[in-house]
Amino acid sequence: MATIKWEAAAIQTLLSTELNSLANSAAALGTAYDNGANLYVYATFELNVTFGSNPTANSTIDLYIIAAADGTNYSDAITGASGTAPITSFVGGFPLRAVTTAQRVPLGVGLRGPVFLPPVPIKLFVINRSGVAFPASGSTVKMVPYRYQSV
Repeated sequence: MATIKWEAAAIQTLLSTELNSLANSAAALGTAYDNGANLYVYATFELNVTFGSNPTANSTIDLYIIAAADGTNYSDAITGASGTAPITSFVGGFPLRAVTTAQRVPLGVGLRGPVFLPPVPIKLFVINRSGVAFPASGSTVKMVPYRYQSV
């Protein structure tokens, strides 16, 4: 009889320079990740940021998964000062503390559980709801995709 265990892929940086100086209420669209080829079922995400001034306590950086359901064309997502995304793509918010020290915030772990990934190419989309702009460089959103394996 086979034993079922988790199989995690290498951590992937899906948003980096797109976050540079991202204004409050503005949005950014990350690079593509081809889950149509990789076929991972779940993911956890991590926001890494060190703000220059305190963000509003308990504010969030909202995360969306924008999918290319047909394998080529991504759902509508608007970046810039009027950032919006389809509510059906909402994953959750990275909760922030009102500090200027480094914040490493996970999403997709704990009580809420893992985030399901669609079996198609995806891009991550974030909206800055922190109350302040992101720093000029150094911020990232990373993903660890994983699935079951039979051993």
